Amino acid sequence: MADVNFADTALPRQAGAVIIGAGLVGLFSAHYLERAGLGRVLVLERRNAVASLTSAHSAEGFRLEWDAPENIEMVRASIEVFDNFADVVQVAGFKLDVRKNGYLFISGGSFGPSYRKAGLGERVERWRGLGLADVEHLVGDEVRERFPFAGDNVVEGHYRAGDGFVAADQLARGLVLGGRFSVQLGSAAEAILTDAGRACGVRTASGQTIATETVVVAAGAFSRSLAATAGPELGLESRRRHGITAFLPDGIVDQSWPMVVDADLGLYWRPRPEGVFVGWEHALPWDETPTEAMDPVPADIAYLDQVRVHGRRLTRFWNDLRLDNVHWHAGQYVSALPYDGRPVIGEHPQVPGLWINTAYEGRGVMAGPGGAQLLAALVSGERRDNPFRVELGDRGNRPDDMVL
Repeated sequence: MADVNFADTALPRQAGAVIIGAGLVGLFSAHYLERAGLGRVLVLERRNAVASLTSAHSAEGFRLEWDAPENIEMVRASIEVFDNFADVVQVAGFKLDVRKNGYLFISGGSFGPSYRKAGLGERVERWRGLGLADVEHLVGDEVRERFPFAGDNVVEGHYRAGDGFVAADQLARGLVLGGRFSVQLGSAAEAILTDAGRACGVRTASGQTIATETVVVAAGAFSRSLAATAGPELGLESRRRHGITAFLPDGIVDQSWPMVVDADLGLYWRPRPEGVFVGWEHALPWDETPTEAMDPVPADIAYLDQVRVHGRRLTRFWNDLRLDNVHWHAGQYVSALPYDGRPVIGEHPQVPGLWINTAYEGRGVMAGPGGAQLLAALVSGERRDNPFRVELGDRGNRPDDMVL
């Protein structure tokens, strides 16, 4: 089991690697770096619990439908981890809740507002060319026949049965139970130390230092400012994101239903035991406004009105939803600048020994395991090719249009 501490007096003077951030990306990074032979691996977390900020507010979905082949392969590697999680963390009998209910994207065509052209048929043809042959393209009547919640305005959809949801809290618990690393809670990293231009340690807000030749920044929205304490500022941008869990009476939402995405608007929902989770990254004007790192992230009640109005466009039961009993999921997504829909993973180009693992844009659950595997392979020298490399400027990628 991971050595979890709350007192700064437990901080070691040195470590083989120090990871800043104990969200799922940070915990998976610790898991794979320790197994890559980096010696004592220490995770620093500013909060008093692991995976309690953005990770805790995820929709917990995973899917292979991405435009960029490297994104597809990263999530594919992550699903392999989910399917074999007890063996990965080496905790016999550990039960991870993985439900492959599928992902369904639906479009109303020209009916109602849209922030982009859905083009579902074209997407499916592209994926078949990439070897992703199990995504079905459905016309409106086929969608309604198979998914009775689909409304009359749905004109087409695509569905992949092998996608689904995974319990983020159980992932964190399993990583800690099977961890051979240390976690220091309530200990915020203040600065990354350098010597002759190379990362050599981390200083905490309490003034303690940990010497190390390998620093990994996996701190979500705090990653940009932390990395800037050691070298040139990286192209990273944070935005607020909202989701809600609406508590509903039994019988409104079937727990076997898939994750459903309005491909025109980007609004998505999925069944939860309490009722339904709803997320939408284009609900309010501040969705498009970059922000500094926040903890906690404030909720905006206006989000509920947008969800109430626009969710009913393609979904039959939406008028039956009462949004007077909800749990808020407020967090921040981090993206690369210029935007390209890919995480940022690799060594800082001007600070040897400083590694970055961030900018998943809310995909830390579905892509974090694969991203951490890549990070460990890069740090250990096992792998040199890296489609998610860290750059101070444009990485030259065409944006992945499947990012919601």
